[in-house]
Amino acid sequence: MNLRLEQVCKRYPGAERPALDAVSLELSRGQMIGIYGHSGAGKTTLLRIAAGLQAPDSGSVSYDGVRLREMSTSERARHRRREIACVWAAQPWQERLGVLEHVALPLLVDRRDHRSAERRAREALLACEAEQCVGMACEQLSEGQRQRVAIARALVTEPRLLIADGPTSRLSRIEREAIMALLGSVAREAGTAVLVADSDAEALLGAGEILYLHDGRLVNPADTQELGRLYRLPSAVSRPAAAADA
Repeated sequence: MNLRLEQVCKRYPGAERPALDAVSLELSRGQMIGIYGHSGAGKTTLLRIAAGLQAPDSGSVSYDGVRLREMSTSERARHRRREIACVWAAQPWQERLGVLEHVALPLLVDRRDHRSAERRAREALLACEAEQCVGMACEQLSEGQRQRVAIARALVTEPRLLIADGPTSRLSRIEREAIMALLGSVAREAGTAVLVADSDAEALLGAGEILYLHDGRLVNPADTQELGRLYRLPSAVSRPAAAADA
């Protein structure tokens, strides 16, 4: 899937500044882009708008050249259910549910038969190196296992766009690197477009390109070196990849 945001703006009532101010970006099939920004920079709003869960005040969101606002309500719902998957920092969990059932649930909601849904859930867990969790209840999972299971659940529908908000925020450095490597392999091997945001710049080092969101605006590449000094970013991520290669 090719995702395109053009001049997207969003302001919440009573806010001193816009959550998003003329944000534009393009994400192509098989590409992973990381969005870095401090808390309150607008990362979650950006991801929710990219997922079609929230409407911008102005600007447009397009999937494969089709603008979201041109879709009917039913088309939007079907598109989100079958083409887009999200992993949120505050992921809802039914703690006593079995892991296999938890991962298969999106397919069961979409009226897939139980046997094929369970088979696909096992495949997704295996792809995320979480097959050892099959016989466990969600409440038994460690933080690292939870993230792998959450990603498996997102991938079970074979989405063309995967959106992740702080997927490594509570993990150790080793686990963080493993999760980012997993997301990278999803982009490369499945051709999935992956958009991931985090307030920790180093957590995004596995992304093919890193963009910086500062007070609701994607920072101009010419200004990212100064931003890197401001946030003491590693030199490897002081500029977006596209700018670094220019």
